Amino acid sequence: MSREAAFSALFAAVSAAYPWGLASRKMKLWSEVPAALRPALFQLESGPETYQWASPATPRRTLEAKLFLYFDARDPETPGASAINAALDAIDAALAPSGGDLALGRQTLGGAAHDCKIVGVPVRDSGDLDGDGLAVVSVRLVAP
Repeated sequence: MSREAAFSALFAAVSAAYPWGLASRKMKLWSEVPAALRPALFQLESGPETYQWASPATPRRTLEAKLFLYFDARDPETPGASAINAALDAIDAALAPSGGDLALGRQTLGGAAHDCKIVGVPVRDSGDLDGDGLAVVSVRLVAP
């Protein structure tokens, strides 16, 4: 598995999953993302990278990415959590195994990874107090 192919395939899957105003593999600060471009998705590829050796010659690499989701939560009639819930549901669906992957019980991102899964607990800030909603999702990619 090439790192670039795996991260590109992950981004393709999650960026197509929801109507983002802006989607990028290059992080931006809150101040650089106007409300008109939210909801916004940023994929940060700087998590831990580990190796496990199943045999003396074959490592199993594990990579991690974090998905940062920014939301405009200034509508006084709509809870900020509503947009977060919809985006997280869309990402769940995009990373669920389907087709041939369903029989394997894993998400291969079209063969770019052995498996791809959301891990840990997403960070969620509905933005109800300041109008800036945020979610952070950790994704683990395992090499074949």
